[in-house]
Amino acid sequence: MRRLLNIVCLLSVILPLAAQMPNWYNAASRKMYYPLEAYYTGYAEGEQQKGEALEDAISRLKDAARAELASTIRTTVEQTIDSRTQSDLVQSTRDFEEQIHESFSVETRISSSIKDIPGLQIEVYHNPSGGTIAAFAYVKRQTLVNQLTRRIAMLSGKAENEWQQSFSYYEQGQKTQARSHAENGMAQLAQLEDLQSLLAIVDEFADEETLQTAQTQTLKRQLKDMLSQLRNAVAVYLQCDAKLIDSNYPALCGAVEGALSEIGVSFVDDPTAADWAVYITASAQEYTKTDFGSVSNYTAFIEAHLDIERLSDKKRIYSNSITSKNKSHTKGFDHAAREAYKEITPQIVSILQSQIAQ
Repeated sequence: MRRLLNIVCLLSVILPLAAQMPNWYNAASRKMYYPLEAYYTGYAEGEQQKGEALEDAISRLKDAARAELASTIRTTVEQTIDSRTQSDLVQSTRDFEEQIHESFSVETRISSSIKDIPGLQIEVYHNPSGGTIAAFAYVKRQTLVNQLTRRIAMLSGKAENEWQQSFSYYEQGQKTQARSHAENGMAQLAQLEDLQSLLAIVDEFADEETLQTAQTQTLKRQLKDMLSQLRNAVAVYLQCDAKLIDSNYPALCGAVEGALSEIGVSFVDDPTAADWAVYITASAQEYTKTDFGSVSNYTAFIEAHLDIERLSDKKRIYSNSITSKNKSHTKGFDHAAREAYKEITPQIVSILQSQIAQ
């Protein structure tokens, strides 16, 4: 009776561990439950290293399993390239498949295409008896195909929307916004083309309609043409006159030009060639001089007037005067005025950027 109880107790310890052991833990089971013709898989096993936290060890092995799965896709890619000849190309997708054949021969292109694998799952098993950690990454081939198809459709729709937005802003003369949307559209297409390349490899039945190659090429051409026209996105005619008490203050005009250049502005000398006209006049005003024995304190402020005109419809969209706070310096009014300019310059720059980039 005691022996029977010992056996029962032993089984109560062993069975839960056996029940927790996944069906992918040994090679034979992996082949049975995750056959290569239906799955892409990756397996990694190792021990927790000295001084390594358990979660770090798990993360490391999950990354290794993911990399092993990516390697199986990469092998499929290479085999596909080796077996695909010019005579295999279908006329309707000739250009696109030639592009795939060429681009997938480059290792970096392969890597960029399989960084994010839709539908990928990773499971981990910590063997308490051996102390080893195993990670198993897998994705069903059909699931990958379905996910890629959906993502391609989604990205195609986003890129199309960016193109429509870009064209709309361009017609309204808002070139900065037009360029921003065109650049976003090109970024969407870059992701889309990677997914198209991957889908063409993992799905031997993928056709031009599924890959959406025609729409992609049309959108790419339209967006490239738009960006070509918007290379110098906004042309600005700038008149800027900034004065200290006894001299000019070119730093204000330089700060304005630098800030506008950052948002894609180019500057022209002829207002008829400009999209916007900006007029800035600023001058320093003496306020007080206070003597403290042998030291004097000079106080000055800046008055600036800013006009912004949109030349496409000859509409003045901003006109206002800005005054700095009183600033002081012991070396004279000019130095006090420079301190006031430092305060007021960011305000002027912010107004210009917000109005011209609208």
